[in-house]
Amino acid sequence: MAYCPPPGAILPPPIETSDATTFSIPASTFANFTSKADTSFAIKASIGGTQVFQHEYSAPDYEVAQSLHETKMRLGSGSKLFTVLALELSRDKINWDDPITNYLPKLDAAAYGQVTVAALANHMSGLGRFGYTGDLGTVPNFNPALLGMPPVTNTLPNCDPYPGGRVCTRPEVYAMFNHAAYYPRSPCSGPMYSNVAYSLLGMALSAVHGKPFEQLIADLIFTPLSMAKSTYETPPADGSALLPKNDDAWACYAADFGNHNPTGGIWTTPSEMLHFLNSLLTHKLLSPARTRSWMQPRAVLPSLHQLVGAPWEIFRPADFTLAFPRPIDMYTKLGGMPGYTSWSILIPEFDLAVTMHVGGANAQAAIVALMPLVVRPLVAHADALARRQARAKYAGTYRDAQNADNTLTIALDDAEAGCGAPGLRITHFSINGVLVLKALAALQKISPADNLSAGLYPTDPDSLGTGKETFRMLLDRARHGEAQMADFERGSWNWGDPFRYVREPVDGFEFAVEGGVVKSLDLRGWRTVLVKV
Repeated sequence: MAYCPPPGAILPPPIETSDATTFSIPASTFANFTSKADTSFAIKASIGGTQVFQHEYSAPDYEVAQSLHETKMRLGSGSKLFTVLALELSRDKINWDDPITNYLPKLDAAAYGQVTVAALANHMSGLGRFGYTGDLGTVPNFNPALLGMPPVTNTLPNCDPYPGGRVCTRPEVYAMFNHAAYYPRSPCSGPMYSNVAYSLLGMALSAVHGKPFEQLIADLIFTPLSMAKSTYETPPADGSALLPKNDDAWACYAADFGNHNPTGGIWTTPSEMLHFLNSLLTHKLLSPARTRSWMQPRAVLPSLHQLVGAPWEIFRPADFTLAFPRPIDMYTKLGGMPGYTSWSILIPEFDLAVTMHVGGANAQAAIVALMPLVVRPLVAHADALARRQARAKYAGTYRDAQNADNTLTIALDDAEAGCGAPGLRITHFSINGVLVLKALAALQKISPADNLSAGLYPTDPDSLGTGKETFRMLLDRARHGEAQMADFERGSWNWGDPFRYVREPVDGFEFAVEGGVVKSLDLRGWRTVLVKV
Protein backbone atom coordinates (compact mmCIF):
# COMPACT_ATOMS: atom_id res chain seq x y z
CA MET A 1 0.00 0.00 0.00
CA ALA A 2 1.32 3.46 -0.91
CA TYR A 3 -0.10 5.83 1.66
CA CYS A 4 -0.37 9.47 0.63
CA PRO A 5 -1.98 11.68 3.29
CA PRO A 6 -3.35 15.09 2.29
CA PRO A 7 -1.32 18.21 3.11
CA GLY A 8 -1.14 19.12 6.78
CA ALA A 9 -1.06 17.14 9.98
CA ILE A 10 -2.07 13.48 9.96
CA LEU A 11 -3.38 13.71 13.55
CA PRO A 12 -4.54 16.46 15.89
CA PRO A 13 -1.60 18.00 17.77
CA PRO A 14 -0.78 16.45 21.13
CA ILE A 15 -1.69 18.01 24.44
CA GLU A 16 0.84 17.92 27.25
CA THR A 17 -0.97 17.05 30.48
CA SER A 18 0.08 16.06 33.97
CA ASP A 19 -0.31 12.39 33.03
CA ALA A 20 1.64 12.72 29.77
CA THR A 21 4.97 10.99 29.46
CA THR A 22 7.71 13.21 30.85
CA PHE A 23 10.10 14.38 28.17
CA SER A 24 13.80 14.66 28.86
CA ILE A 25 17.12 14.80 27.05
CA PRO A 26 20.10 13.26 28.86
CA ALA A 27 22.52 15.84 30.19
CA SER A 28 25.32 13.93 28.49
CA THR A 29 23.89 15.10 25.16
CA PHE A 30 25.27 18.54 25.90
CA ALA A 31 28.65 17.43 27.25
CA ASN A 32 30.56 18.91 24.31
CA PHE A 33 28.97 22.31 24.94
CA THR A 34 29.18 22.58 28.72
CA SER A 35 32.95 22.64 28.90
CA LYS A 36 33.30 25.98 27.11
CA ALA A 37 34.53 28.88 29.16
CA ASP A 38 33.42 31.44 26.61
CA THR A 39 30.08 30.24 25.18
CA SER A 40 26.72 30.10 26.97
CA PHE A 41 23.41 28.73 25.75
CA ALA A 42 19.78 28.44 26.76
CA ILE A 43 17.09 26.23 25.19
CA LYS A 44 13.36 26.13 25.89
CA ALA A 45 10.58 24.11 24.25
CA SER A 46 6.83 23.74 24.64
CA ILE A 47 4.00 21.63 23.25
CA GLY A 48 0.61 23.29 23.12
CA GLY A 49 1.95 26.13 25.24
CA THR A 50 3.07 23.81 28.04
CA GLN A 51 6.80 23.87 28.64
CA VAL A 52 8.29 20.41 28.16
CA PHE A 53 12.01 21.11 28.20
CA GLN A 54 14.59 23.65 29.19
CA HIS A 55 18.34 23.51 29.54
CA GLU A 56 20.99 26.13 30.08
CA TYR A 57 24.71 26.48 30.47
CA SER A 58 26.31 29.70 31.68
CA ALA A 59 29.95 30.02 30.71
CA PRO A 60 32.11 30.90 33.74
CA ASP A 61 33.84 33.73 31.89
CA TYR A 62 30.54 35.60 31.45
CA GLU A 63 28.58 36.08 34.64
CA VAL A 64 24.90 37.00 34.66
CA ALA A 65 22.67 37.86 37.60
CA GLN A 66 20.02 35.18 37.08
CA SER A 67 19.06 32.16 35.01
CA LEU A 68 19.98 32.48 31.35
CA HIS A 69 16.33 31.84 30.52
CA GLU A 70 15.58 35.27 32.04
CA THR A 71 18.70 36.95 30.66
CA LYS A 72 18.66 39.21 27.62
CA MET A 73 20.60 38.13 24.55
CA ARG A 74 20.69 39.60 21.07
CA LEU A 75 18.15 37.93 18.79
CA GLY A 76 19.87 38.89 15.55
CA SER A 77 17.85 38.14 12.43
CA GLY A 78 15.11 36.56 14.50
CA SER A 79 14.11 40.23 14.82
CA LYS A 80 12.78 39.99 11.26
CA LEU A 81 9.83 37.97 12.59
CA PHE A 82 8.71 41.02 14.54
CA THR A 83 9.13 43.31 11.54
CA VAL A 84 6.94 41.10 9.35
CA LEU A 85 4.39 40.60 12.12
CA ALA A 86 4.18 44.40 12.39
CA LEU A 87 3.52 44.51 8.63
CA GLU A 88 0.76 41.92 9.07
CA LEU A 89 -0.74 44.03 11.86
CA SER A 90 -0.55 47.13 9.63
CA ARG A 91 -2.46 45.85 6.60
CA ASP A 92 -4.89 48.74 7.00
CA LYS A 93 -1.94 51.04 6.32
CA ILE A 94 0.36 49.00 4.06
CA ASN A 95 -0.65 46.89 1.07
CA TRP A 96 1.82 44.06 0.51
CA ASP A 97 1.33 44.23 -3.26
CA ASP A 98 2.18 47.93 -3.45
CA PRO A 99 5.62 49.07 -4.61
CA ILE A 100 7.74 50.27 -1.72
CA THR A 101 7.89 53.69 -3.40
CA ASN A 102 4.25 54.24 -2.36
CA TYR A 103 5.51 54.52 1.21
CA LEU A 104 9.06 55.76 0.63
CA PRO A 105 8.68 58.22 -2.28
CA LYS A 106 12.29 59.40 -1.96
CA LEU A 107 13.45 56.10 -3.45
CA ASP A 108 14.30 56.20 -7.15
CA ALA A 109 11.00 55.34 -8.85
CA ALA A 110 12.61 53.80 -11.92
CA ALA A 111 14.80 51.48 -9.83
CA TYR A 112 12.27 50.52 -7.16
CA GLY A 113 8.94 50.74 -8.97
CA GLN A 114 8.66 46.95 -9.29
CA VAL A 115 9.90 46.16 -5.78
CA THR A 116 6.85 45.41 -3.67
CA VAL A 117 6.51 45.27 0.11
CA ALA A 118 5.99 41.50 -0.23
CA ALA A 119 9.16 41.10 -2.32
CA LEU A 120 11.18 42.82 0.38
CA ALA A 121 9.70 40.61 3.12
CA ASN A 122 10.20 37.45 1.02
CA HIS A 123 13.86 38.15 0.15
CA MET A 124 12.75 38.46 -3.47
CA SER A 125 13.53 42.17 -3.92
CA GLY A 126 16.76 41.73 -5.88
CA LEU A 127 18.58 43.90 -3.34
CA GLY A 128 22.00 42.96 -2.00
CA ARG A 129 22.72 41.80 1.53
CA PHE A 130 24.22 44.66 3.52
CA GLY A 131 24.69 48.01 1.76
CA TYR A 132 27.40 50.00 3.50
CA THR A 133 27.69 47.46 6.30
CA GLY A 134 30.42 44.93 5.69
CA ASP A 135 31.94 46.79 2.75
CA LEU A 136 35.61 45.82 2.63
CA GLY A 137 36.45 49.46 2.11
CA THR A 138 35.39 50.14 5.70
CA VAL A 139 37.41 47.30 7.24
CA PRO A 140 40.38 48.74 9.15
CA ASN A 141 43.74 47.89 7.55
CA PHE A 142 42.13 45.89 4.74
CA ASN A 143 44.68 45.32 1.99
CA PRO A 144 42.92 44.99 -1.40
CA ALA A 145 46.05 43.47 -2.90
CA LEU A 146 45.35 40.29 -0.91
CA LEU A 147 42.44 39.70 -3.30
CA GLY A 148 44.20 41.06 -6.35
CA MET A 149 42.15 44.25 -6.20
CA PRO A 150 43.50 47.68 -7.19
CA PRO A 151 43.54 50.50 -4.65
CA VAL A 152 40.38 52.62 -4.92
CA THR A 153 39.68 55.99 -3.34
CA ASN A 154 37.09 55.35 -0.65
CA THR A 155 34.16 57.76 -0.96
CA LEU A 156 31.84 55.82 1.35
CA PRO A 157 30.30 57.83 4.18
CA ASN A 158 31.72 56.81 7.52
CA CYS A 159 28.39 55.53 8.83
CA ASP A 160 26.66 52.19 9.40
CA PRO A 161 29.80 50.20 8.59
CA TYR A 162 29.44 47.96 11.67
CA PRO A 163 27.31 48.10 14.82
CA GLY A 164 28.69 50.66 17.23
CA GLY A 165 29.79 53.10 14.52
CA ARG A 166 28.08 56.32 13.54
CA VAL A 167 24.49 55.72 12.51
CA CYS A 168 23.71 56.98 9.02
CA THR A 169 21.32 59.89 8.75
CA ARG A 170 18.15 59.33 6.75
CA PRO A 171 19.51 61.33 3.75
CA GLU A 172 22.62 59.14 3.81
CA VAL A 173 20.46 56.01 3.84
CA TYR A 174 18.49 57.23 0.83
CA ALA A 175 21.72 58.15 -0.93
CA MET A 176 22.87 54.54 -0.52
CA PHE A 177 19.68 52.99 -1.86
CA ASN A 178 19.55 55.47 -4.74
CA HIS A 179 23.12 54.73 -5.87
CA ALA A 180 23.17 52.51 -8.95
CA ALA A 181 25.61 50.08 -7.29
CA TYR A 182 22.93 49.15 -4.74
CA TYR A 183 19.91 49.06 -7.06
CA PRO A 184 17.71 45.94 -6.97
CA ARG A 185 18.32 43.52 -9.81
CA SER A 186 15.49 41.55 -11.48
CA PRO A 187 12.96 41.60 -8.60
CA CYS A 188 11.07 38.34 -7.97
CA SER A 189 13.40 36.26 -10.13
CA GLY A 190 14.55 34.25 -7.12
CA PRO A 191 15.30 34.57 -3.42
CA MET A 192 18.51 36.15 -2.12
CA TYR A 193 18.86 36.98 1.55
CA SER A 194 18.81 40.72 2.16
CA ASN A 195 19.23 42.59 5.43
CA VAL A 196 18.85 46.03 3.86
CA ALA A 197 15.44 44.99 2.51
CA TYR A 198 14.29 44.92 6.12
CA SER A 199 15.77 48.34 6.73
CA LEU A 200 13.40 49.62 4.02
CA LEU A 201 10.46 47.78 5.59
CA GLY A 202 11.26 49.39 8.95
CA MET A 203 11.39 52.82 7.31
CA ALA A 204 8.03 52.21 5.62
CA LEU A 205 6.41 51.08 8.89
CA SER A 206 7.76 54.14 10.66
CA ALA A 207 6.42 56.39 7.90
CA VAL A 208 2.85 55.03 7.90
CA HIS A 209 2.59 54.95 11.70
CA GLY A 210 4.23 58.32 12.20
CA LYS A 211 6.51 57.12 14.99
CA PRO A 212 9.97 55.56 15.41
CA PHE A 213 10.16 51.94 14.33
CA GLU A 214 11.26 50.76 17.78
CA GLN A 215 8.25 52.42 19.41
CA LEU A 216 5.72 50.92 17.01
CA ILE A 217 7.10 47.40 17.62
CA ALA A 218 6.65 48.00 21.33
CA ASP A 219 3.11 49.29 20.77
CA LEU A 220 2.05 46.54 18.35
CA ILE A 221 3.82 43.50 19.84
CA PHE A 222 5.91 43.88 23.00
CA THR A 223 3.21 45.57 25.10
CA PRO A 224 0.20 43.46 24.00
CA LEU A 225 2.21 40.28 24.65
CA SER A 226 3.65 41.54 27.97
CA MET A 227 7.23 41.21 26.71
CA ALA A 228 8.50 43.74 29.23
CA LYS A 229 12.17 42.73 28.95
CA SER A 230 12.34 42.87 25.15
CA THR A 231 13.94 45.98 23.69
CA TYR A 232 16.14 47.41 20.95
CA GLU A 233 18.31 49.29 23.45
CA THR A 234 21.62 47.76 24.52
CA PRO A 235 21.12 46.66 28.15
CA PRO A 236 23.35 48.07 30.91
CA ALA A 237 26.18 45.96 32.32
CA ASP A 238 24.18 45.03 35.43
CA GLY A 239 23.93 41.26 34.87
CA SER A 240 20.55 41.46 33.16
CA ALA A 241 22.10 40.64 29.78
CA LEU A 242 24.82 38.41 28.39
CA LEU A 243 27.37 40.99 27.26
CA PRO A 244 30.86 40.68 25.77
CA LYS A 245 33.98 41.98 27.42
CA ASN A 246 35.47 45.13 25.95
CA ASP A 247 38.34 43.26 24.31
CA ASP A 248 36.16 40.52 22.77
CA ALA A 249 36.19 40.33 18.99
CA TRP A 250 32.39 40.42 19.04
CA ALA A 251 32.09 43.43 21.37
CA CYS A 252 30.73 45.77 18.67
CA TYR A 253 27.73 43.47 18.10
CA ALA A 254 26.30 44.45 21.47
CA ALA A 255 26.11 48.09 20.35
CA ASP A 256 23.18 50.04 18.93
CA PHE A 257 22.05 48.64 15.56
CA GLY A 258 20.49 51.92 14.46
CA ASN A 259 19.15 51.61 10.91
CA HIS A 260 19.53 47.83 11.12
CA ASN A 261 17.17 47.41 14.07
CA PRO A 262 14.37 46.05 11.80
CA THR A 263 16.74 43.35 10.55
CA GLY A 264 18.51 42.25 13.73
CA GLY A 265 18.41 44.62 16.69
CA ILE A 266 16.14 43.01 19.32
CA TRP A 267 17.33 41.99 22.77
CA THR A 268 15.07 39.45 24.47
CA THR A 269 15.13 36.57 26.92
CA PRO A 270 14.59 32.90 26.01
CA SER A 271 11.45 32.88 28.19
CA GLU A 272 9.94 35.87 26.44
CA MET A 273 10.86 34.51 23.02
CA LEU A 274 9.15 31.18 23.76
CA HIS A 275 6.11 33.18 24.91
CA PHE A 276 6.19 35.06 21.59
CA LEU A 277 6.35 31.86 19.55
CA ASN A 278 3.45 30.36 21.49
CA SER A 279 1.45 33.54 20.88
CA LEU A 280 1.78 32.83 17.15
CA LEU A 281 0.53 29.25 17.59
CA THR A 282 -2.41 30.44 19.71
CA HIS A 283 -3.23 33.40 17.45
CA LYS A 284 -2.98 36.08 20.12
CA LEU A 285 -2.40 38.87 17.56
CA LEU A 286 -3.40 37.32 14.22
CA SER A 287 -6.37 35.15 13.32
CA PRO A 288 -5.72 31.48 12.50
CA ALA A 289 -6.24 32.09 8.77
CA ARG A 290 -3.96 35.15 8.73
CA THR A 291 -1.29 33.25 10.67
CA ARG A 292 -1.41 30.31 8.26
CA SER A 293 -1.25 32.67 5.29
CA TRP A 294 1.81 34.41 6.73
CA MET A 295 3.60 31.10 7.24
CA GLN A 296 3.14 29.88 3.66
CA PRO A 297 6.33 29.51 1.58
CA ARG A 298 7.03 32.16 -1.05
CA ALA A 299 9.89 30.54 -2.96
CA VAL A 300 11.54 27.16 -3.42
CA LEU A 301 15.24 26.43 -3.17
CA PRO A 302 17.56 23.92 -4.89
CA SER A 303 17.24 21.60 -1.89
CA LEU A 304 14.07 19.49 -1.85
CA HIS A 305 13.91 20.10 1.90
CA GLN A 306 14.07 23.92 2.04
CA LEU A 307 11.71 26.78 1.15
CA VAL A 308 11.67 30.52 1.81
CA GLY A 309 8.92 32.47 3.56
CA ALA A 310 8.51 35.95 4.98
CA PRO A 311 10.99 35.74 6.64
CA TRP A 312 10.58 32.04 7.49
CA GLU A 313 13.31 29.60 6.63
CA ILE A 314 11.21 26.49 6.13
CA PHE A 315 12.77 23.05 6.44
CA ARG A 316 11.10 19.74 5.57
CA PRO A 317 13.27 17.00 7.11
CA ALA A 318 12.24 13.50 6.10
CA ASP A 319 14.50 11.62 8.51
CA PHE A 320 12.83 12.15 11.88
CA THR A 321 12.02 9.08 13.99
CA LEU A 322 8.28 8.77 13.36
CA ALA A 323 5.72 5.95 13.41
CA PHE A 324 4.80 7.00 9.87
CA PRO A 325 7.93 8.39 8.17
CA ARG A 326 7.17 11.62 6.32
CA PRO A 327 8.50 15.15 5.87
CA ILE A 328 7.72 17.44 8.79
CA ASP A 329 7.32 21.18 8.17
CA MET A 330 9.60 23.28 10.40
CA TYR A 331 9.09 27.05 10.27
CA THR A 332 12.29 28.59 11.55
CA LYS A 333 14.22 31.83 11.73
CA LEU A 334 17.92 31.72 12.39
CA GLY A 335 19.72 34.77 13.70
CA GLY A 336 23.48 34.93 13.62
CA MET A 337 26.31 37.39 14.06
CA PRO A 338 29.68 37.20 15.80
CA GLY A 339 28.94 36.53 19.47
CA TYR A 340 25.18 35.99 19.29
CA THR A 341 22.96 33.42 17.60
CA SER A 342 19.34 32.41 18.01
CA TRP A 343 17.00 29.90 16.43
CA SER A 344 13.22 30.30 16.58
CA ILE A 345 11.34 27.14 15.55
CA LEU A 346 7.65 26.34 15.12
CA ILE A 347 6.28 22.94 14.13
CA PRO A 348 2.50 23.52 13.91
CA GLU A 349 1.74 19.84 13.28
CA PHE A 350 2.63 19.19 16.92
CA ASP A 351 1.97 22.68 18.39
CA LEU A 352 5.70 22.57 19.11
CA ALA A 353 7.77 25.71 19.77
CA VAL A 354 11.51 25.82 20.41
CA THR A 355 13.74 28.77 21.13
CA MET A 356 17.52 28.54 21.28
CA HIS A 357 19.94 31.32 22.25
CA VAL A 358 23.73 31.15 22.28
CA GLY A 359 26.17 33.83 23.25
CA GLY A 360 29.96 33.82 23.11
CA ALA A 361 32.95 33.31 20.88
CA ASN A 362 31.68 30.01 19.38
CA ALA A 363 28.01 30.94 19.16
CA GLN A 364 27.46 30.24 15.47
CA ALA A 365 29.03 26.79 15.40
CA ALA A 366 27.37 25.82 18.68
CA ILE A 367 23.79 26.56 17.66
CA VAL A 368 24.04 24.61 14.40
CA ALA A 369 25.27 21.57 16.32
CA LEU A 370 22.73 21.96 19.14
CA MET A 371 19.56 22.29 17.07
CA PRO A 372 19.17 18.68 15.85
CA LEU A 373 20.16 17.30 19.26
CA VAL A 374 17.06 18.99 20.66
CA VAL A 375 14.55 18.98 17.81
CA ARG A 376 14.91 15.32 16.82
CA PRO A 377 13.91 13.83 20.20
CA LEU A 378 11.23 16.49 20.68
CA VAL A 379 9.55 15.59 17.40
CA ALA A 380 9.74 11.86 18.19
CA HIS A 381 8.16 12.50 21.60
CA ALA A 382 5.41 14.71 20.14
CA ASP A 383 4.61 12.17 17.43
CA ALA A 384 4.30 9.31 19.93
CA LEU A 385 2.17 11.45 22.25
CA ALA A 386 -0.15 12.52 19.42
CA ARG A 387 -0.67 8.90 18.36
CA ARG A 388 -1.32 7.72 21.91
CA GLN A 389 -3.86 10.47 22.55
CA ALA A 390 -5.59 10.07 19.19
CA ARG A 391 -5.94 6.32 19.74
CA ALA A 392 -7.55 6.88 23.14
CA LYS A 393 -9.89 9.59 21.87
CA TYR A 394 -11.06 8.48 18.42
CA ALA A 395 -10.29 4.78 17.89
CA GLY A 396 -13.03 2.23 18.45
CA THR A 397 -16.30 1.00 17.00
CA TYR A 398 -19.20 3.32 16.15
CA ARG A 399 -22.70 1.85 15.73
CA ASP A 400 -26.14 3.05 14.69
CA ALA A 401 -28.42 2.95 17.72
CA GLN A 402 -31.35 1.99 15.46
CA ASN A 403 -29.53 -0.50 13.21
CA ALA A 404 -26.69 -2.51 14.69
CA ASP A 405 -25.53 -3.55 11.20
CA ASN A 406 -24.51 0.04 10.47
CA THR A 407 -21.02 0.13 11.91
CA LEU A 408 -17.69 1.81 11.40
CA THR A 409 -14.40 0.87 13.03
CA ILE A 410 -11.46 3.24 13.48
CA ALA A 411 -8.02 2.01 14.45
CA LEU A 412 -4.71 3.62 15.21
CA ASP A 413 -2.55 0.60 15.68
CA ASP A 414 0.24 -0.32 13.33
CA ALA A 415 -0.37 -4.02 13.94
CA GLU A 416 -3.98 -3.66 12.74
CA ALA A 417 -3.65 -1.06 10.02
CA GLY A 418 -0.45 -2.33 8.46
CA CYS A 419 3.06 -1.39 9.52
CA GLY A 420 3.93 2.20 8.80
CA ALA A 421 0.37 3.43 8.17
CA PRO A 422 -0.46 7.06 8.90
CA GLY A 423 -2.96 8.24 11.49
CA LEU A 424 -6.54 7.15 12.01
CA ARG A 425 -7.69 4.28 9.77
CA ILE A 426 -11.22 3.19 8.89
CA THR A 427 -10.83 -0.57 8.84
CA HIS A 428 -14.53 -1.44 8.53
CA PHE A 429 -17.42 0.64 7.18
CA SER A 430 -20.81 -0.95 6.58
CA ILE A 431 -24.09 0.93 6.01
CA ASN A 432 -27.38 -0.70 5.02
CA GLY A 433 -25.57 -3.88 4.03
CA VAL A 434 -23.09 -2.07 1.78
CA LEU A 435 -19.34 -2.33 2.35
CA VAL A 436 -18.78 1.37 1.81
CA LEU A 437 -15.01 1.47 1.27
CA LYS A 438 -15.20 -1.14 -1.49
CA ALA A 439 -18.12 0.66 -3.11
CA LEU A 440 -16.35 4.02 -2.97
CA ALA A 441 -13.19 2.50 -4.44
CA ALA A 442 -15.21 1.18 -7.36
CA LEU A 443 -16.93 4.54 -7.86
CA GLN A 444 -13.56 6.33 -7.90
CA LYS A 445 -11.99 3.60 -10.06
CA ILE A 446 -9.44 2.82 -7.37
CA SER A 447 -8.21 -0.76 -7.51
CA PRO A 448 -8.94 -2.18 -4.06
CA ALA A 449 -6.11 -3.90 -2.27
CA ASP A 450 -6.57 -6.84 0.08
CA ASN A 451 -6.18 -4.54 3.06
CA LEU A 452 -8.40 -1.78 1.70
CA SER A 453 -8.70 1.00 4.24
CA ALA A 454 -9.19 4.74 4.41
CA GLY A 455 -7.60 7.45 6.48
CA LEU A 456 -9.34 10.15 8.50
CA TYR A 457 -7.39 13.41 8.55
CA PRO A 458 -7.90 16.66 10.53
CA THR A 459 -8.02 18.91 7.45
CA ASP A 460 -10.20 21.45 9.32
CA PRO A 461 -7.84 22.44 12.14
CA ASP A 462 -10.07 25.31 13.28
CA SER A 463 -12.68 22.74 14.33
CA LEU A 464 -10.31 20.89 16.68
CA GLY A 465 -11.05 21.47 20.33
CA THR A 466 -14.65 22.44 19.62
CA GLY A 467 -17.78 20.36 20.13
CA LYS A 468 -17.77 19.31 16.49
CA GLU A 469 -14.42 18.20 15.07
CA THR A 470 -14.42 17.76 11.30
CA PHE A 471 -12.18 15.23 9.56
CA ARG A 472 -11.89 14.25 5.90
CA MET A 473 -11.78 10.64 4.67
CA LEU A 474 -9.27 9.64 2.01
CA LEU A 475 -9.11 6.18 0.46
CA ASP A 476 -5.72 4.53 0.52
CA ARG A 477 -4.39 3.65 -2.92
CA ALA A 478 -2.13 0.87 -4.08
CA ARG A 479 0.84 1.92 -6.16
CA HIS A 480 1.06 0.04 -9.44
CA GLY A 481 4.33 -0.12 -11.33
CA GLU A 482 7.20 2.29 -10.87
CA ALA A 483 6.91 5.72 -9.28
CA GLN A 484 5.93 8.41 -11.74
CA MET A 485 7.90 11.52 -12.59
CA ALA A 486 7.99 14.02 -9.72
CA ASP A 487 5.84 11.74 -7.54
CA PHE A 488 2.87 12.61 -9.74
CA GLU A 489 0.89 9.71 -8.33
CA ARG A 490 1.08 11.29 -4.85
CA GLY A 491 -1.31 14.13 -5.63
CA SER A 492 -3.57 13.78 -2.59
CA TRP A 493 -4.13 17.54 -2.35
CA ASN A 494 -6.23 17.05 -5.49
CA TRP A 495 -8.31 14.16 -4.16
CA GLY A 496 -10.39 15.84 -1.47
CA ASP A 497 -14.16 16.39 -1.68
CA PRO A 498 -14.60 14.00 -4.64
CA PHE A 499 -18.39 13.63 -4.25
CA ARG A 500 -21.31 15.31 -2.56
CA TYR A 501 -24.75 13.84 -1.98
CA VAL A 502 -27.41 16.56 -1.99
CA ARG A 503 -24.91 19.16 -0.78
CA GLU A 504 -23.24 17.15 1.98
CA PRO A 505 -19.65 15.93 1.41
CA VAL A 506 -19.26 12.17 1.17
CA ASP A 507 -15.77 12.42 2.67
CA GLY A 508 -16.85 14.70 5.55
CA PHE A 509 -16.95 13.11 9.03
CA GLU A 510 -17.83 15.05 12.17
CA PHE A 511 -16.99 13.87 15.68
CA ALA A 512 -19.25 15.12 18.46
CA VAL A 513 -17.04 15.84 21.48
CA GLU A 514 -18.08 16.58 25.05
CA GLY A 515 -15.49 17.37 27.68
CA GLY A 516 -12.74 16.11 25.42
CA VAL A 517 -14.49 12.74 24.95
CA VAL A 518 -15.88 11.60 21.58
CA LYS A 519 -19.53 10.62 21.87
CA SER A 520 -20.60 10.01 18.29
CA LEU A 521 -19.67 10.33 14.63
CA ASP A 522 -21.86 12.09 12.06
CA LEU A 523 -21.50 10.57 8.57
CA ARG A 524 -22.68 13.70 6.79
CA GLY A 525 -23.13 12.24 3.32
CA TRP A 526 -25.16 9.32 4.71
CA ARG A 527 -27.25 11.45 7.13
CA THR A 528 -26.37 8.89 9.76
CA VAL A 529 -25.02 9.34 13.27
CA LEU A 530 -23.09 6.45 14.80
CA VAL A 531 -22.58 6.29 18.56
CA LYS A 532 -19.18 5.34 19.90
CA VAL A 533 -19.41 1.98 21.62
